[in-house]
Amino acid sequence: MAFSAESLTLAAKGDTFYLIWAAVLVFFMQCGFAMVEAGTVRAKNTKNILIKNMLDACIGAIIWFLVGFGVAYGGSDPIIGTSADTYALHVSDWRSTYASEGYDWASWFFQFTFAATAATIVSGGVAERCALSAYLVYSVVLTGFVYPIVVHMVWDSAGLISAFNSGSPVLGGVIDFAGSGVVHMTGGIAALAGAAMLGPRIGRFDADGKPTSMPGHSSVLQILGVFILWLGWYGFNGGSTLSVFALDTAYSRDLARVCVTTTLGAASGALSSFALVHFTSHIWDVTAVGNGVLAGLVSITAGCVVVDPWAAIVIGAIGGLVMQGFSKLMLKLKIDDPLDAFAVHGTCGAWGLVAVGIFCRPEYSYNLLGSHGFIYPGPKPDLLAVQVTLIALIVGWVGVTSTITFATLRLLGMLRVPADVEEAGMDVSKHGGDAYDLAPAKALVA
Repeated sequence: MAFSAESLTLAAKGDTFYLIWAAVLVFFMQCGFAMVEAGTVRAKNTKNILIKNMLDACIGAIIWFLVGFGVAYGGSDPIIGTSADTYALHVSDWRSTYASEGYDWASWFFQFTFAATAATIVSGGVAERCALSAYLVYSVVLTGFVYPIVVHMVWDSAGLISAFNSGSPVLGGVIDFAGSGVVHMTGGIAALAGAAMLGPRIGRFDADGKPTSMPGHSSVLQILGVFILWLGWYGFNGGSTLSVFALDTAYSRDLARVCVTTTLGAASGALSSFALVHFTSHIWDVTAVGNGVLAGLVSITAGCVVVDPWAAIVIGAIGGLVMQGFSKLMLKLKIDDPLDAFAVHGTCGAWGLVAVGIFCRPEYSYNLLGSHGFIYPGPKPDLLAVQVTLIALIVGWVGVTSTITFATLRLLGMLRVPADVEEAGMDVSKHGGDAYDLAPAKALVA
């Protein structure tokens, strides 16, 4: 079907605006992460965690422009981007490839917000004892090299395991639509490496190795952050269609279905987490609801466009249970992860990839071999193999590079703040005073 030049231009204008709108929602997730993390840490470290969240976005923007986007996209190499057009010195020379309406610039902005999300996940795992300088070094490494390699392998048209690679990707290409693996599992594995290298916070485990309670200082901030993240996820998952106005496509239908599955995954994750914690502790725990929402969202992110609504409910519910189980396991292993970053993002990211291999409908699959979820009959029910392959790649690549980075910082004496600084709190020690002015107001003198 032929379309007029005017129709193509109008579609391009609409898609450029749509992608920018989705990217703004994803960028607003930085506020959500900041609120969740600020509420979960103790009051004495509020400024510190907020500074790390702010600098994630600032450093991420510069590094993604200079290096990260070039590593992630372009060229014919299956592992790393090799096209000079996507690195800093040539980005300013871009000419839009979509009817000259700025779509390339919108794409860069959208991908930047994903990179910033991956980096921010790590801050939760290393909260309350990681030195700011070490955290900034790691943010550069993650945003400029570690994360973009994963992006290239999965989402670039030349990627090793990309379903958008028209050549011969591994097993026809993986389905990770919006990044359960690429973004969340990458951030979660990195957070695990950081938490393990740092060691637990002072007082987190008693002399017998049993965990002691270190509750965050504001449930209000925690839940506010969760709702902001949930809102942003509609840009995260929905925006990953990358288009809704392109002519002769079904992108708008896909966007609508993604919003439904994303909602159901979040809701069921919250309910299963909430129910499990009440069953085991007899407490109606608000944190269990909040983390359950996030677990469900992470779990549905890979498959939001290829599963039915009923499957989204199952995926989210299992995600809530997976998160709670691994949260407890981390404590058994004496690994202190204050935000449960690994349990929420790492393990639920992996579950999200596995879930696609189980529940992907044949009609929705975009694996190049036609592979789909094994619960459906047909000649190609082997999608699970490529999903598990991506899990192995992320564990290997991100686990090794993150461990090397954090181990090097530890050897250099840069990784952890001194004990006296940690006990006093980093706000008064490093950031000019407490985040909250709680001193009583002076009475007015007549």
